Amino acid sequence: MHNVPDSGCDGGGLSADEADTLFSRLIPFSNLALAVSGGSDSLCLLVLFSEWRQRNRWDGSVEILVVDHGLRPESAAEAQFVRDAAGRHGLEARMLLWEGIKPVSNMQDEARRARYRLMAERVAETGAQALVLGHHMDDQAETFLDRLTRGSGVSGLSAMAIDEPDGPEGLRLLRPFLGVRKTRLEASLCERGLDWCRDPSNDSAKYKRSRLRRIMALLEAEGLTAERLSETAGRMRRSRAALDTVVHDIASRHLEHHISGPARMNRGFYRDLPEDLRLRLLKEMVLGVTGRRPEPRLRQLETLDAFLLSGQDGRQTLCGATFEAGKALLWCWREAGRTPPETLDGVTGSGVWDRRYRYAVPGADADAACREGLRLGPLMHAPITPKDIIWPQGWPKSAFECSPVVWDGQGAVLAHKVCLKSRTGENNHSCSLDLERVPIRGRLLLGRDDKRVF
Repeated sequence: MHNVPDSGCDGGGLSADEADTLFSRLIPFSNLALAVSGGSDSLCLLVLFSEWRQRNRWDGSVEILVVDHGLRPESAAEAQFVRDAAGRHGLEARMLLWEGIKPVSNMQDEARRARYRLMAERVAETGAQALVLGHHMDDQAETFLDRLTRGSGVSGLSAMAIDEPDGPEGLRLLRPFLGVRKTRLEASLCERGLDWCRDPSNDSAKYKRSRLRRIMALLEAEGLTAERLSETAGRMRRSRAALDTVVHDIASRHLEHHISGPARMNRGFYRDLPEDLRLRLLKEMVLGVTGRRPEPRLRQLETLDAFLLSGQDGRQTLCGATFEAGKALLWCWREAGRTPPETLDGVTGSGVWDRRYRYAVPGADADAACREGLRLGPLMHAPITPKDIIWPQGWPKSAFECSPVVWDGQGAVLAHKVCLKSRTGENNHSCSLDLERVPIRGRLLLGRDDKRVF
């Protein structure tokens, strides 16, 4: 289980000065989590971080996170190996278990999603500001090639970033080794007489990543090195950043979000945009109405875009959002589907509802809220009938199925500026729950009746 390559470690490891430069990005943080699997790259992250921390007297909080997938007999022992290594370097480690039935197909992608989900849950508990990963230049090159085989566009080919503010599960990801070759990380461990865990699946031709590693050796012989691929990915990231800036500006001026949830845009304006901006704008709309950063395939975006350009009226869905095309307008809203927003019973304290709204019960109102038995849930599950709602003009009624509603233990709907107005709620006492929309890009309509004609 623990070993170094049979051929030994070629080249020199990272010097203290090099490590200090790589980890200097971590100085502003006061609470971090490090993802460590026990492989050479992540174990090197643990070791060099620990040395940097002591050398530079970084006094922030840090926790090592290790995920036991339970996919191989050795996984529990490997997780314990990481915990022992962390302990020897004066660091606390937390083991996270992937429980439940495991998928029978697409195993590596599903394991990756589970890993990020488990770590995001732990990060939320500890308040860590970022998750530090051991990804290196060879990983970057493999990611680029993988996405190239999938026909990815600029966003996909931009691959990974050293600092990714909005990664999977909303995590902020830091990758200090992204400009370093794997051989130098292994050499850093060899110089310290340390071994690491080797996953046999990394050499199995069953997995695409393993096959890509073999291809990389052939490409390097032709001059297409990991360094060249990483440079190309960096240039793609620059292009992506420029396009994102343009899309964010378009959204801020032309995309309107109703404070209760849905969004809309002039269909003619959308049609006149260049194709790449349209596709990016669709993802922006999904993020705005669902609170979740979508990861659609390019083909899915192109299919939806073709429908919206066709001139036909109708509906389509994408990544948890419903798009409706009318003669003059495009609407988008959070799809209820099989997983509508949850209903919170007896709301107290503070938190985020459905990733779209922050709620808080002020301290002075906590006792009253407890007595009232406040509930926060979607309109589709609220104790109110359609005839009692004052529907906003210019919006489909179904666009508000997942809009927030607050009601008390007696089933009385309470008036709140974020919620749709109701004829019954106007006579009830005001809500003792503070509720606000999580910041979104685009103009926010504050619940007024909007009678403009496009």
